[in-house]
Amino acid sequence: MRNDTFDTIVIGAGSAGLAFARTAADLGARVFLIERDALGGTCVNRGCVPKKILWAAGRTARSIAQAADQGIAESSSINFPALIRKRDAHIADIRASFADQLTEKGVTVRRGEATVCNANTVVVGDKTYHAQHLVLATGGRPTRMEIEGAEHLQNSDDVLSWKARPERLAIIGGGYIGCEFAAIFRALGSEVTLIHNGPNILDTFPKDLALHAQSGLRETGISIQTNDSVTAIKRDDTLKYFCKSGRMGTADVVVAASGRSPNIDQLGEFVKALKTAESGALAISNQFQTSCAGVYAIGDVADRLPLTPVATADGTTLAHMLHGQGATVANLDLVATTAFVYPPAAFVGSTNNAKGKSGTVTPLAQNVLSQSSHDPDFYQLIFDGKNKTLTGASIAAEGAEDLIAMASALIAAKASANAFTDATPVHPSFAEEFFSNTQTQE
Repeated sequence: MRNDTFDTIVIGAGSAGLAFARTAADLGARVFLIERDALGGTCVNRGCVPKKILWAAGRTARSIAQAADQGIAESSSINFPALIRKRDAHIADIRASFADQLTEKGVTVRRGEATVCNANTVVVGDKTYHAQHLVLATGGRPTRMEIEGAEHLQNSDDVLSWKARPERLAIIGGGYIGCEFAAIFRALGSEVTLIHNGPNILDTFPKDLALHAQSGLRETGISIQTNDSVTAIKRDDTLKYFCKSGRMGTADVVVAASGRSPNIDQLGEFVKALKTAESGALAISNQFQTSCAGVYAIGDVADRLPLTPVATADGTTLAHMLHGQGATVANLDLVATTAFVYPPAAFVGSTNNAKGKSGTVTPLAQNVLSQSSHDPDFYQLIFDGKNKTLTGASIAAEGAEDLIAMASALIAAKASANAFTDATPVHPSFAEEFFSNTQTQE
């Protein structure tokens, strides 16, 4: 077979593209993978992985500071440059492992900008490649704000490349990215202002969970301005931001965390002509096919839930559809979501038109290790009123990102309220309170 012809061409080596390429290669397909930047895409290089490492450092800083407030530890600050060096070295190791895996599986990798000519032809540099299938997995990028002085804004990509921590930070946008950055940099010692155009932050989360998280962020000293927006940025002797409300503030850095846009416009006129959804991402069928037969889209460039686990699952599923015996598409109702604030705020499933129970729990160690008056642990479980089967859950507690996966599995199993009260968790733990206080409302 010619060395310019493959079974499938994949553009983008992020979570979705890598999952597809590795799985398809395991199934015997000849795969050509194109990536213009670093292997791993947004998640590994400019998203989940570097963010989670910063979050873990912030959690450590919080724990030390809280213990110091109680006189049982000595306060010490995080060496931010040293943290970043170790984090970046770890990420480099991850990228190297991806390269080794692709080589071992026989995936052909080409670095460079891809231009799509048609459903079967792609150009990279001065070479043309052909395949039966084309998979677009080009991800997304931070959306640019169209305001006066936008050139002075930084975005999430910039934040995760900082080598030094700013003392004063203003963040535009109260979605999970903005809230996570606010929580992390406040924990690491920065003065933080968070500006959101809605009545409460995390407005795609269940309202009670979002309000609980908002209260917790304010408790840490973050200034949260809701129902407001930034209209202009100016730099003279200082960096100033001006708000619709008339407020004006100064900061060392202003970060725009106001959403992400799919990478569609950089692949040529053929891709620009594909049908898009209301979200701006490529419209796809339940088989991931775009408006052109033979062209598929997965990950953040597709109109699905823009989360790494979904991208990975969809990449694996599509590989089995095209080169295996088929597969079942991931059910988005069972995809758990977490905002890595302190404590993490997580939810899964539906919270509409159903009965349930919610409450707060004071962690055992809080009265010894912290002077915070904010009760950091919250839960809400929603049951179908007729069958009393679990349909949704919200948790704000240490380990919520893991507990919510358990809740997702229980929803998938159509567990009843009795599944919680019949179980006997470890004592003492949040799970004990979470299970024992769970009773559906009659």
